[in-house]
Order: sequence, then structure tokens, then C-alpha cells
Amino acid sequence: MAKKTNSTKTKKSAPKTDVVLIVKGAGEQAEDDHLNIFLRGFWPAVKSLDTNATLTQVSAGFEDYVPSPHNEGGKLHKHVTEIRANYNRRKRRIWLKESYWEAETLPSGGLGNLGREWRMASFVFANMFRNVVFSRNTNDLKKERIGGRDNFDVWWKRPGTRITDGVGYYLSYLLLFLLVLGPFFLLSPVTWFNEALKNILPQTLYGAPGFSPMLFVFIIGAVWALAPTIEHVALIVRRFKEKELRSLPVLPGWTLIALIFLLVSEPLAYIKFILILLGLQVSLLVARGLLWKLRTYANSDVDIAEYYSYFEDGDPKDKRIGKVDEFWLTRLPFTPLLYRYLIFMTLPIGFIGAGLSSLFKWTKFLGGVGASLDKVLNVMLVGYMDDVVNYAMDPAQSNRVRSAVINDIVYFYKKEGVERIHVVAHSQGTPITYESLFHFLDDDYQDKIFTYATLGSVLSYYHQARGVLDLVYYERFPVPAAKKHKFPKDFRWMNFWNFSDPITEFYGLDEYTNFAKAPPKDDVYERTRTSPVNIRTRTSLAENHGEYWNNLDKFATPLAKRVLGVNRPEEWSPDIKPKKETKDTAPRDWAHYRHHVLVLLLWVAILVGVLFAGKWLVGAPVFDLVSDYFIRLQKNALLIYRHYFPPGDSTTPSELAELWSQMLDGTLILIGVWVVYDWFAQMVRAIRLITKSESL
Repeated sequence: MAKKTNSTKTKKSAPKTDVVLIVKGAGEQAEDDHLNIFLRGFWPAVKSLDTNATLTQVSAGFEDYVPSPHNEGGKLHKHVTEIRANYNRRKRRIWLKESYWEAETLPSGGLGNLGREWRMASFVFANMFRNVVFSRNTNDLKKERIGGRDNFDVWWKRPGTRITDGVGYYLSYLLLFLLVLGPFFLLSPVTWFNEALKNILPQTLYGAPGFSPMLFVFIIGAVWALAPTIEHVALIVRRFKEKELRSLPVLPGWTLIALIFLLVSEPLAYIKFILILLGLQVSLLVARGLLWKLRTYANSDVDIAEYYSYFEDGDPKDKRIGKVDEFWLTRLPFTPLLYRYLIFMTLPIGFIGAGLSSLFKWTKFLGGVGASLDKVLNVMLVGYMDDVVNYAMDPAQSNRVRSAVINDIVYFYKKEGVERIHVVAHSQGTPITYESLFHFLDDDYQDKIFTYATLGSVLSYYHQARGVLDLVYYERFPVPAAKKHKFPKDFRWMNFWNFSDPITEFYGLDEYTNFAKAPPKDDVYERTRTSPVNIRTRTSLAENHGEYWNNLDKFATPLAKRVLGVNRPEEWSPDIKPKKETKDTAPRDWAHYRHHVLVLLLWVAILVGVLFAGKWLVGAPVFDLVSDYFIRLQKNALLIYRHYFPPGDSTTPSELAELWSQMLDGTLILIGVWVVYDWFAQMVRAIRLITKSESL
């Protein structure tokens, strides 16, 4: 009898076991690299809670662990890092393990990765711009659904196919066309482009009264925007009639060639424009940071939309949550549009760099320079970008990568003594774990998933790009509430971002917020358990994308508390708690607009101040010294050039300039022909889509 009692006491006093799985981001790293990075912040956090905590490596009991068959060094993975701690009189055993997926990646080339990244980035920029400029009549949609007026049987009354929707698409494509070509007229209106038009166009047209290059480009854009608009509407009509959308319109290839061409012909103007965009982005972040405390929402300030509940087909059991976009002028400065524009304009530099590295390596004189440039580009295009684009656009590779994470979750789920599992993912690891947890992991293994922490997540970008990802299905990254889950009631998704992290696009994951209840059908808003809680961490210019690991205040310490038994660490409470929202609280009152309007005004004030400061700096004596240096440098470079190409030589500088001008004219003609061909091709596709839809 005594032995039985002692056995019972021993069993009760055994520490409970939590598992923390760390999932790394993009880039080639060795096994356990990110586990060690995680421990630099997590272990001090645990020691601050329990000074007697212990840290050891344990291999006994994990001989049955089977790593990926592609992981040649899999034997190194048959161990865990174990922490034993006591907090609030609760003993815990913590197993730390890096879920290593690097071995699942397949080799790829730099130019191929850059091409796929361009496809994703151009699609995101184009579609986000249309969404910002035109909100697709979501307010009218709300009135129809709540009022029970179901007019959706007629395709031209559905959202996205109405006349006003078509006008919105047209204006968006026109503005997009001008955003691609417009900056070069603003920066250098009388340059090679004016001369090229003079050489290409008939004199009767070029010399006509009132002719100007900017007006000519505007008319070309007005005509070009018709084709993608008609094709876009036709695709949506087909989607409503066939219940699927097999393809989406993306920016044609000539836009990339045009940007590369403009970069080659006007490199200084191109770089100048990118620096202007960068300055606008930085000043906007400064304005947001200074006025952050004035916002209404607790965790992020991008999503100020009104949510409402309605019933599909009159069935009370089939309740849905709808969303009404706010007036776009108050949202425009607070979307990632500016950042996406910056990325869109920067990518052509990568293509130029890849081309130059190949050219330099081909020559003997500059072979070393080409090899060095190629090495630098490979770090970005192969070391990091391939993980992003290949996971997004290669179904086989994404399945391999997810399987490595799911394998670890299932293994520890079945491990004796494991009560809870915490998944911590960084950067590229966030879309991998997102799909694994919410869409591919068997529901039977979800009830032990207690915490999901995403650091510096790239999920916003994946969500925006879901229309051009792999061809397996259309909605690659829907919100997690798209299906039923069996996560425990205390499950939490915590997302960490900061103002200096470009990977997060300087915002939280508002796209993934989902509501179980919303006015006017319900009295209060109620978020689903699978909606992220956005936590803004400190801004760090030195470690903008990696500061999360060592952030004790917002990440490591509260995570340690949660793992050690505190379900709701006080550090993870929203730093500003919004007022209780009921159906009587208007979501569009001044309190919701105040922060946005004030940031807009402060942003303009900062830009004006910088402009005046810049003018003063230009006239300062110190600036004269710097400018004189570059002027003398330019003169010396010109003298060296004339030494090797004297005026009496067979090829004079003026002749070389004429040859360069002819090459630019020819390239411009080819781009123009491509634009015309693409316009007719889009029209033909649109007509076929319309004809097929009418026959359905």
C-alpha cells in the first residue's frame, strides 16, 4: 500500500513537459543555428523568472526521431535542448527543438528567382493599387446583404462587374501606367525621350500645335488601360459563372523591359527617384511613430474597416462576417503602397546587376569584378530569394518544406509527457508554419498547439500575392478561419513587428483578422481564436529584422512566462485598449479618423521641413566643398576619356553618343511594338472570355 502511495506521489511531482519548436527564416543556415539565436533571448528570460533553472542537452529517449530523408546530417538532430524551471510553484520541463527545413529546398538560379519575384511583386503592386483606389462597392454590398436584396443572379450587379467597378479598374490601370513611366518626365522632362520621340514620330504629329511628350504618354496610357480593364472584368464574370478563377491579370512583361531601359538610359534620374521614394517612406514611418499613441486600435492602425454580420440564403446557422472598406483617401498613406512602389522600382536594378556580372565575367580585364558582383547577387537571389519564391510557386518544394515541420509537430505530439506545443517562426518560416498549422496539419494533432508566435512575418506579402502562386488552387493564403479547427481554448497567435522591419511592410497582420461576431447582428465584436494579436516591438535600425530574438520586454520574457504556465502574460496585453465597441458605436467617427489625418498632416509638415532644410544645405559652404569635389572628379574622368578617344580618332565621342542615341531609339520602338501586341492580345483574350461566358 505504501509503495503504491509513493508511486502516486512520484507521478504527481513529475514536471510537465512543453515543447518549443523554432522554425527559421530564409537563407542557408546550419542545423540549430536559429535554436542558438533563440536561446540568446529565451534562456536569460527563463533565468530572470527562476534563478535555479537548468539548461542541458538531452539525447536519451529521442533515438526514435526520424528526420527528413533529404537531411544528410540528420543524426545531429536526434537531441533536444532541455530546460527545467519552477515558476509560481509550477515545475516545468521544456524541450527546445529547431524544426529544420533547409534540406528540403531544391537548387535554383538567380535570374529565375528574380523573374518569379518580379511576377509576385508586380502582381501585388498592381492589385493592391486597384484595391486602394477603388473599394469595389463594399458599402453597397453590405446594404444588399443586410436588406435581403439578393441581386447576385445577374452578373452585372455583382461586386466587381458593375459599371462603377469597371470605371475604377480603368482609372487604376491608367494611374499604374503613369506610375511606371511618369517619374522620368518629372525628373528630366527634356532628355533623350523627347529626342527619341522626335526621331520616331512623324514630323506632322510631333510638330503639331500643343504636342508634348507627357500628353502623348498620357493618351497612350488611356488607350492601353482599356484592354486590361476589359480582360479583368471578363475574368471576374467567368469566375461568377464557373465558380472559379483560373488566372488573374498581371503586369505584362514590357513594363519590366521599359523600366530596365529607362534605368540604363537615365541611371542618375532613376536612382534619384528611388531615393525620393525612400525618403517619403522614412518620413511616413517617423510621422506614424511620433503619433502612435493617438490611434484607436490597440495593435495596428492599418485596418479601420467596419465589420458586420449577415446570413447567407436566409439560414441563421450560416452566418458570415462581411467587411466594408473605409473611404480610400484616409487609408492611402497607411497602406504598404509606397513601400510596394519602392520594391517595384528597385527590382530592375537586380536584373541589370545580373547582366553586368555575366558581362564582366566574360571579359578578362573585369573578370574579378564580375565574379565578386555575382557572389554578392547570389547571396540575395539564391541564398534568400529562392526560399521565398520557390516555396510560393513550386508545389512540390512547398510540400517538402511543410512536411519537415509537420513531421516534428506529430512526433512531439505523440511523445509521452508532452502537454503543450509552442511554435515560434521567423520571417519565411511564418508562411511555412501558417499553412502547416491551419491547412495541412491533421485536426487530430491541433489540440496540443498552445502558442503560435510569428516574428517579422512575410505573410502580408504572401496574402497579397496569393493570386499568382502555384496553380494547385487559387486562395493559397486565406484567413485561418476558413475551416474548423481543434486548437485549445487558450490557443493564441501572437505576431511581432516593428517600424524598421521592411519584411513586415511596417504593419501587423491585419489581413488575417477574422471575427466570429460583429454588429449589427451582434452586440459586440468578437475575434476568432485564430486571429493574430499584433505586438509592435522596439525600432532597431541595426537589427530591424532580427531584434525580436533578443527582445526581452515584448517577446522572450512573456513567452517564457506562457511556457511556464502563465496563460496571459501582461506584456502581451494591447498597449492601448480600445473602447468597448457596440452596435451604437459608429466605426467611422472622428476617433477612428483622427490618427490617420494627424499622421498625414505631420507627414506633410516633415516633408516641407526637409525641403527647406535641403535648400539651406545646398547654399551652405560645407556643401560647396562636397559639390566641388564631384565636379573636379567629373572633369578628370572626362579628360581621361578624351585621352583614349581623341577628337581626331575614327570614333569620336560625338559619334559614340549618336550611336547610343540610335540604340535607345531602336529599343523604344521595340517596346512600343510590344505594347501594341500586348494590347491586342489582351483584347482577344477578353473577347474569348466574354463569348465563352455568354455560352455557359
